[in-house]
Amino acid sequence: MNLRFLLAVTLSCVAALAQDVVPGRFIVELSGAPALGHRSPDLRRSEIAAQHRSLERLLQNRQFRVLARVDTVANALVVQAPDAASLAILPGVLRVVPVRALRPMLYRALVNHEVAPAWDLAGGIASAGAGMKVAILDTGITPSHPGFQPPEGFTAPEGFPKANSDANLALTNAKVIVARSFDSGSVQDRDGHGTAVAMCAAGVRHESPRGTLSGVAPAAWIGAYRVSNLADGLFYTDVVLQALDWAAKDGMDVINLSFGSVGAFGAENDTIFLNGLRRLLDNGVVVINSAGNTPGPSTVDDTASAEPVIAVGSNNSTPSASTAVVPSVGQPFSAAASSNVTSLDPMMAPMVDAETLGNARGCQPFEPGSLTGRFPLIERGDCFFYEKLANAATGGAVAAVIFNSASPSSGTPDDLITMSVEDNPTIPGLFIGNTDGQKLKTLIQTVEDLQVQLRFPNPSAKPNSVSSFSSRGPAMDLRIKPDLVATGNPVYTAAIPASSSTCDICDPSGYISVAGTSFSAPITAGAAAVLKAARPGLSLDNYRSLLINSAAPLKLSTGAVAPIMSAGAGILNLKNAVASTLAVSPVSLSFQSGSGTIDSQRPLTFKNLSSEPAEYQLSVESASDSKPVLDTTLLQLEPGAQQTVQLTFSSAGLAPGGYEGFVKAVQSSTSAETRIPYWYAVEGSPAGGIAVLRSTPANPLPGATLSVYVRIHDKAGLVLSQPTPVVNPVSGGGQVVSVVSGNRTYPNSWLIAYQTGPIAGPNVFTVRVGDESFNLQVTTGN
Repeated sequence: MNLRFLLAVTLSCVAALAQDVVPGRFIVELSGAPALGHRSPDLRRSEIAAQHRSLERLLQNRQFRVLARVDTVANALVVQAPDAASLAILPGVLRVVPVRALRPMLYRALVNHEVAPAWDLAGGIASAGAGMKVAILDTGITPSHPGFQPPEGFTAPEGFPKANSDANLALTNAKVIVARSFDSGSVQDRDGHGTAVAMCAAGVRHESPRGTLSGVAPAAWIGAYRVSNLADGLFYTDVVLQALDWAAKDGMDVINLSFGSVGAFGAENDTIFLNGLRRLLDNGVVVINSAGNTPGPSTVDDTASAEPVIAVGSNNSTPSASTAVVPSVGQPFSAAASSNVTSLDPMMAPMVDAETLGNARGCQPFEPGSLTGRFPLIERGDCFFYEKLANAATGGAVAAVIFNSASPSSGTPDDLITMSVEDNPTIPGLFIGNTDGQKLKTLIQTVEDLQVQLRFPNPSAKPNSVSSFSSRGPAMDLRIKPDLVATGNPVYTAAIPASSSTCDICDPSGYISVAGTSFSAPITAGAAAVLKAARPGLSLDNYRSLLINSAAPLKLSTGAVAPIMSAGAGILNLKNAVASTLAVSPVSLSFQSGSGTIDSQRPLTFKNLSSEPAEYQLSVESASDSKPVLDTTLLQLEPGAQQTVQLTFSSAGLAPGGYEGFVKAVQSSTSAETRIPYWYAVEGSPAGGIAVLRSTPANPLPGATLSVYVRIHDKAGLVLSQPTPVVNPVSGGGQVVSVVSGNRTYPNSWLIAYQTGPIAGPNVFTVRVGDESFNLQVTTGN
């Protein structure tokens, strides 16, 4: 069995601009591309240097001061000057933007999960995770990165550092206290994934290009265990097992696993691996596992679906509801902001359809002045987002709206994409779905002088969506998974300081925005380290409950709570976890699946962890009238005492579908909430989802014969083994070869063989089961 790390496509990356403008400091972007991505980077750098020298002479004549030069990720100068206007008129200047006080997206993650208040409760940032050892099993680490340089006075524990070779020992310090690899290579990261993950969990507080950056547990030690295969980048369970073995020998307190595979067999499939994990768990080690980046029901990674492992899904960093395109006629359209803005005042102007200007997808520069005082509506496709926005800026636009294409290369037409433009500074933009884009085009045509307001994110607003890529439950044994969610889209974190063409998570700055449950997991692992350091001596079950059952409700933009099989108990709240006095076992309750008649009982054991008597009010919260009942609504617990309560679900005539909610325990004296999710599925609902278990190659050729394994689920998330899906080509000229059972490879799956069309581009196929249909898309290249 091999495992891939869980990293979502980083088109979904958001920068974090703050509102504070630094007076008198400006970024002056010049015409001409930077060196990065150029076919001859060294030649391009020399050309840029000559261009800079020419402009610098003019700046010096005006008594303006050049503070910095940029030639790789941007062609720009940082200049100290009295105002932007005096710079904008100079020859060769493309645009001038003020320098702002910037805050990274990991900072946003800290806000989302109330990490700073938790640090205060734990004794301050210097105590956040102190004494805890966090194992990062990944692609290695870049120990020279500023995020892993121990502050003055920071020392390794007695007997450390440890390594399995002299080369690895040379990569340790007082912060990175273990460096182990399991082949002839060193623990030095060549991919960047491990570096990014380690920073999220326990990187030290330091200054990054976007301001102060910190991991969740900056005072914890890091153990770096490279388990990736240097030849193919995969993670093999035998190597992982060796790493778990050494993590135990090294006395690790928390282990993070940001890799896995799509849920297909269940946690019990690999008994040796699972038992190894259980032995760690039995010894009090908290194990955190990414839920996975495969959309669809029952896709949570098999290891993460094990009961004692904490499976972490991903929430989007910023709320979608506060970000919108609001026309003067009709309803607002939900939007996602481009990565160069996190907070910006609303803008209002007339809107023009770029198609009417002969540039529907905005891939050519707009005529100067053609967009002055107007927002263009541009279709996704054919060029990069930053090119679309830069071309709109050439036309005089101060912002633009991009709408999704009808046949996107990934996802669905109405998915919201965070446009990654941070490496190419440009104007802000909002991204909307294809349906809303078509509605907006109609409004432009039919409403005279249509005015549109662009609403950008509110930094104080709470996240209100689960990331589209985040794997969902139930587990194959119908357990509730994921256990909770944490910020995973996007996260600004450490990278290998090298050209982005060198590796997956490389950037010349040493920092990058990334997306995936790979980063939700270490944020939670760091939270576990802070919790264990702040409250030593508790059992593993206590720590798991404090992390999971103190989670805050993830409320969607509609006001509803996110489905349990998408968000588990809710969004990580470290402040609540550190402060809570109540632990519960188990952390969630699955009544499994069955008919419309149920009469089942589940025990819940509550334990008072405080040194004072406590009283708790119990209730059941659900959007459904059909819900279980408790045998008591009041708990009175002495210090350290526990009590078992019965939750009984007894009902008849239930319609097919899912029934879910929360058992709530509210402490009478503090109003602190503990929430335990429950779930039951009535069999018989129609098809409601499709999971792709093994996808096609990343870049297939036209005319290629390919195969894909899929699994069909009903609306409650249960597997549907019948009927056989009907697959037909929709666009792209592809053909279906066969649809047969895939059970020999994946239980309850279907193997679809098909041939792509003769011309490079998207190939769309529809998969129909009963009255429901789903689209599968593969894009071919030359």
